[in-house]
Amino acid sequence: MRTKSESRRNTILDAAFQVFLENGFSAASMSEISARVGGSKATLYSYFASKEELFVAVIHQFADDQFAELLGMLDLQADLAVALEEFGACFIKLVSHPDLIRMYRNVVGESSHSEIGRMFYARGPQELHKEVSLFLQQCMAQGKLRQADSHIAAQHLVGLLYAEMRDATLFGILENPAETAIQAASQRAIEVFLRGYAVPGTVIT
Repeated sequence: MRTKSESRRNTILDAAFQVFLENGFSAASMSEISARVGGSKATLYSYFASKEELFVAVIHQFADDQFAELLGMLDLQADLAVALEEFGACFIKLVSHPDLIRMYRNVVGESSHSEIGRMFYARGPQELHKEVSLFLQQCMAQGKLRQADSHIAAQHLVGLLYAEMRDATLFGILENPAETAIQAASQRAIEVFLRGYAVPGTVIT
């Protein structure tokens, strides 16, 4: 059961999400967000110390459910290629979502003159890389992949999943890629990854 404080926090995040989408980070104000929530700015700041902190929390609330589903696909008991392809398709779909792309553009734009980039990275990409690295390390220990630096392997995996659609979605060339296109991109990325990290002598089909 949610506490009153948790419910209030979620109400703030929902209102902030709409304000940030409508106005962008720079033009959004804590005053407008507090007005939509129906409280004072002091109450808002009691939950979030800064607009940057609130913005990062909004992004991660949006991605939390998908993030949990994403990591759940890294199943050591499943066929490695199948698990990685399912993970890859879910990952590409998440990072290609129009709302997340709009938020990401704001993060990039603000990163040169605020802490928002560091905050976003620490609570998002860095955590993802840690989990993927741990999974790959376990796969290496089980002989499913060749021995290598699992942190670099995780970077290579994520980079390959970004390769086909990241720029196109980020720069507005592609919106809402089709499910079939996402699955095909994931399959190609995972094929390349497995060819690079397969145990010597393994036949990749």
